Amino acid sequence: MKSNTVFALLISIATGFPASAQELDTYGGFTDITGNKTGFFHTQRIDGRWWLVTPEGHGFFGIGLSHPVTGFSRDAVTYSYKGDQEAWLRDGIKKMRELGYNCVWSGPYSTERARFGYVNYELAERVYREEKIPHAIHVPLIKHQVELKPGEKRPDVFSDEYATFVRESVARYVTPNKDNSWIMGYYYGFGSFMRSGLWINETLDREPGSPGREHLISILESRYNGDIRKLNAVYGKTYQSFDDLRQKGGIAYPAGYFTYSKNKTIAADQEALIAEIVVRVNRLGHAEIRKVDSNHMVLGCYVKGVTYSAELWKRITPYIDVLAPQHFSETHKISPVVESTGLPALLSDQVFGNVYPETLLKLGRTPGPVPDHLDRRVLYHLLSRRLAADPNFIGVSFCACLHDNSHTVAAYDRGQPGFFSIDNEPRSKTIATAKEGNAFIYQNIRHPMNETTIKKLDEEYHETNGHYRAIARQRTLFLQQSNH
Repeated sequence: MKSNTVFALLISIATGFPASAQELDTYGGFTDITGNKTGFFHTQRIDGRWWLVTPEGHGFFGIGLSHPVTGFSRDAVTYSYKGDQEAWLRDGIKKMRELGYNCVWSGPYSTERARFGYVNYELAERVYREEKIPHAIHVPLIKHQVELKPGEKRPDVFSDEYATFVRESVARYVTPNKDNSWIMGYYYGFGSFMRSGLWINETLDREPGSPGREHLISILESRYNGDIRKLNAVYGKTYQSFDDLRQKGGIAYPAGYFTYSKNKTIAADQEALIAEIVVRVNRLGHAEIRKVDSNHMVLGCYVKGVTYSAELWKRITPYIDVLAPQHFSETHKISPVVESTGLPALLSDQVFGNVYPETLLKLGRTPGPVPDHLDRRVLYHLLSRRLAADPNFIGVSFCACLHDNSHTVAAYDRGQPGFFSIDNEPRSKTIATAKEGNAFIYQNIRHPMNETTIKKLDEEYHETNGHYRAIARQRTLFLQQSNH
């Protein structure tokens, strides 16, 4: 049975609505939603809503799973597939389709989840190509925080060495895929620039005369109109000139996750400097990709919802085809940015909660824990309703693993539960919720909601999620204070 036939039948079973294979084209697009036929995936606004348009010219909404292929699935490969990675990869695609996922926005792998050498990248790329499932390709221009080795610095993105690295990465990942119509686009990685202060500090701490240090200090000089006394007054320094600053260094910014100075002027400087780094990465990546491939979309970095300001999204608009926040943010709404930039949005890694063992909760470093698997189902249900008919989105990638992942390295690596155990036993209720939610999205996306309805659903989701976060904090506090 063809993949689009399977998906159509799942829609029918889950919702009770009639669906037939004839409603979907080869790639899974609705044959009655007509856009431009270009031979490649692209975005287009049709009758009041944004669509991802298939190579055959039909409206498509991409529902994906973020982490189906990880190095932390090794136990599942060992126990359920007798160590056969190809069997694991092919069955994984089959399972995703049965769950109602019609694409993979993370592609055959993402390096931060496969950084210990276990996943066979070339095999994964071949299997995804042969299985004919729409997917993106990871062009790893920026390492995730967890990929950095002890003592490893972030790159000087203004250097010739980094430009060479970008060219070589494009040659490795883009050139072989430039004619593959099943590729949706290229992205640079998850979680980029979460610690903007460290990016800036490590660039400024390089030797005098280094390209990044020179560029960022020149930005500061421009912001203070060449008056070193103004900068000294703000930072409490005693530089004689900006050339003195160039030689001595010594400017630093808060290095925590999403942390900025309480001094508004310093915080504004930090925003301006990280923007220079972000723009440089996106400009370089786009330029090199377009030298090789003028057809596929450039998705840029998959970033946490609060990482980019609206102004920064606008600055990188010439270098991306989609806005790709990882999740809905209460404070950094993406819909106004869609309107101001003229680009659609993709939720590139939407969390719906992870259930962690007490040992990890006690550490207080587990991202997004919820009390129970039932609560994951509640959030998935709310998210599917919130997302279903928002006309600004072309797709979603849900932050989940296909099989249970171990937490043998660190909290990030993470004990994240999947839809199946390492023995391929299904977590049947979670599976049923995902099937129903995905089918609901697919049935309702062609009927855009009004702003009032979207706002109400948005508030309902964030309120519920806030309650779960509060409970998780109390659980962690209890475990840290208790001997039990």
